[in-house]
Amino acid sequence: MAAVLAAAAALPPGPLDFKALEMRMEPREHRVFLDGDVHLSRSDLTVTGQHALVEYEETTPPPRRKRSKQPAAAMLGGQSVRRFEVDGNVHVERGARTADGEHGVVDIQTQTIVLTGTPEAPPVLRDKGETLSGERILFHLDNEDVEVWRPKLVLHRAVATEPKPDAPLRVEAARLVLHKAARLARFTEDVIVRRGDTTVRSPRMDAKYDGDGQVTRLELRGGVDLRQGDRRATGENADYDAKTKEVVLTGDPKLYDRGDILSGQRIDVVLDSHEVRVDQARGKLRPEAHKDEEARP
Repeated sequence: MAAVLAAAAALPPGPLDFKALEMRMEPREHRVFLDGDVHLSRSDLTVTGQHALVEYEETTPPPRRKRSKQPAAAMLGGQSVRRFEVDGNVHVERGARTADGEHGVVDIQTQTIVLTGTPEAPPVLRDKGETLSGERILFHLDNEDVEVWRPKLVLHRAVATEPKPDAPLRVEAARLVLHKAARLARFTEDVIVRRGDTTVRSPRMDAKYDGDGQVTRLELRGGVDLRQGDRRATGENADYDAKTKEVVLTGDPKLYDRGDILSGQRIDVVLDSHEVRVDQARGKLRPEAHKDEEARP
């Protein structure tokens, strides 16, 4: 998780360095068109693509340039760039963070980057092995928060154990907001969490992590449906402890397992075993359905 929350400082005002095969300026509209192998940079931010539109506020008369087939390499000096849009194989780099998409908008005034793509090639944000993709990615240049619409997040390092690494957590939702200061990732609407043969669904989920980016706890609220093989558990709330691999269900929890129906005040499900604990249990059991489990370790 720390990977997609790499340190970021506000992008300072100033000139924008660029390279392109062609350039066309429209001084009256305060904009510049760039085409062919576009390379834009300011401070530690670099954006590349095939086409770009740069909008600026004029502070001194811009240099007069005619459209040219020769490669352009210059600096929009004397201009205060407001925003720029880049199209075609967009690649963004800032520190250890990289992102790819088909269309990108960098807004200097709001200190944001919005990256979009296509259903076949959605935008992707990567850093140190972690991968985050979605329908639309917005990350802030003046802090470390990230917002993602229809996110798909793979956390390879979050649940690793020795000597054999566990399967990664895969998370999907309608929207994700990452809060660096609180070490919190908040997923909302149609949240789906997958790990191995386990799938959990809930309207919203908070993922808490430590300073190394390791997920420590998942908190699901508003109705939870957990399925693992033939086993299903439901409840109003669920808390997952990444260290113990236990899910605790509360709020009228119920467990359905090959004909068994259990309910109680609290149900603990250990994901890496067949162990289940129920507080103040009640329900019905069918022992004959579990004879084959007696030989299991």
